[in-house]
Amino acid sequence: MANKWQAAYEIIRYTKYVTAYYESETDTLWLKNKSTRTLMCINETPIENIHVEGITESIFSNKNSLDTIAGFNVKRVKIYYLNSAKGKRTFKSKKLRVTHYGIENIGEIILSPFYKIDTKYKKQKQNDWYKRRVLSGNPLEMYMIKSTPMTSVLIMINTLIFLMNLFYIHIKDSMHFTNQLGLTHFDVVQGEYYRLISSAFLHANVEHFLFNIFALYILGKFVESIYSHVHILITYIVTALLANVVSLTFITDSLSLGASGAVYGLLGVLVIFMLINRKINTKLIVQIALTFIVISVISSFFSNVNHYAHVGGLIYGLMLGVLFQAKRIDWKISLPVLVLLLATPIILWSVVLKHDSYQPVDEVGLKYLNEKQYDKALETVNETFQYNKETSTTYYILAKLYDISGDFEKAKENYNKSFELDPENELALKYKLYELRKANDYDSMKKLIDNIDRDHIYDDELRAIEEDMRSKGY
Repeated sequence: MANKWQAAYEIIRYTKYVTAYYESETDTLWLKNKSTRTLMCINETPIENIHVEGITESIFSNKNSLDTIAGFNVKRVKIYYLNSAKGKRTFKSKKLRVTHYGIENIGEIILSPFYKIDTKYKKQKQNDWYKRRVLSGNPLEMYMIKSTPMTSVLIMINTLIFLMNLFYIHIKDSMHFTNQLGLTHFDVVQGEYYRLISSAFLHANVEHFLFNIFALYILGKFVESIYSHVHILITYIVTALLANVVSLTFITDSLSLGASGAVYGLLGVLVIFMLINRKINTKLIVQIALTFIVISVISSFFSNVNHYAHVGGLIYGLMLGVLFQAKRIDWKISLPVLVLLLATPIILWSVVLKHDSYQPVDEVGLKYLNEKQYDKALETVNETFQYNKETSTTYYILAKLYDISGDFEKAKENYNKSFELDPENELALKYKLYELRKANDYDSMKKLIDNIDRDHIYDDELRAIEEDMRSKGY
């Protein structure tokens, strides 16, 4: 049997109602729903013992006071009488509709299936516990009360994928999951577009995961409570995807992963809501600022922090925030924002396609090769072949490993394969020039040198060969 404070807590948790006003002298609690212009009062006295006509007349005569309590023009008043026989009586005036409901339990008010599931397992708390939370003036605590199933679903998906990745890394000693779901320029432009989303559910380590999940929990509850389950899902997916497009515009040679682009997107939506609805007060500014600072500071401890994704997520989150508030914003602002939201990803994507692609695993293999960790370099090469992602650089690394091991025929075969796949690969080109110089075939060397863009040579040894050839008149 629910009491008034428990009923109010559950209604706030599972519906759009929030606390409006509590009059301690009469022990009257009002809840409000701004979207439906409704005030709600919860009464523990059975409806059959109440003179509803007299209460209704009092409400009609105090319409202005109710508007003041609510902060908007009240259209409906609903009064619920707990633990009563079912009944309903409605009264109307020109400006207001008042309805009295007799209910047996609050499940008749809360239609959310999550409430019905929750009540099966949730232990009832003390009356004072519910009262403190219902009357809390802390905006953060009020939104933390709200049931946010979509936020929970997103956290569960992130957690499941994280645990599967840990299994592969620590149990199977494999980077399979990371390499298959992570964001890489090379794989995306090859057609694996799913990585633009999958990477937003993937995390590198425990610290990275906990940091993003903490931020997702706080910001997700805010956005889902303010808007809806659909809004937070749209925000997460859209800002994650577009933040990754921004990332690929600037980063082409490494693997990126994590939910932080979407987290910054949620932050952007929340900032616009507070600005438009004038929800900015000192206490809330401090709370949101601290959340933002924690996100920024903690992320700085991670290696290879993708700041491009953070900035992209925040910018697109601000744009979505404007569109979510389109009814309250002049179309001269919301329309250009919509155009920008649609146009900028297309422009950025055209830039992404123009970039040269680098296989991130190849970059790791080269690093191991330069550090003389030949076993690890061979592991990366084998992994690349396993997933059919081999490139000219993959064959070059394999050739160098054969060269180091003394198998010069295999080394030569793979050097040539590397050059055949990509004659502009500086590593393969450098080897080819060395081979031609050993054979004193300077004419062939000259043909290759003539095709080199001398202003864009990155390998020091290749640059030295090019300068030597030109100094000799070739």
